[in-house]
Amino acid sequence: MKELIEFIAIILIFGLIPAIIVFIFYTINKNRHIEKLALIEKGLDIYASQKGINPLQRVLMWALLLIGVGHGLFVGYILSLVTAFEEDKIVPIMAVLFGGIGLIVYYIYRKRTETRETD
Repeated sequence: MKELIEFIAIILIFGLIPAIIVFIFYTINKNRHIEKLALIEKGLDIYASQKGINPLQRVLMWALLLIGVGHGLFVGYILSLVTAFEEDKIVPIMAVLFGGIGLIVYYIYRKRTETRETD
């Protein structure tokens, strides 16, 4: 009985989870296709609606995120040395916190540059 339960668990893990992931990607692609067909039927440009991020801004986003994570690792390590916090708990917390701060800085920068471009 135990072997049967283990077999069913393996089948569910390696069969059901990938099937769900494939279904999600299929649904996303199908919806994109339907949206593009609707734009074509209306006579609109399908590429005009796809506003992407400038590659340099994407690099800036990743740079600020990784700088924030690096600062968080450093601050977490220093806090674990100076205070009674355990290193295995405070270091990841600080890394995530400072990484989030880096993303907030990027968001503020991007909003300011977008408002300058529209003015």
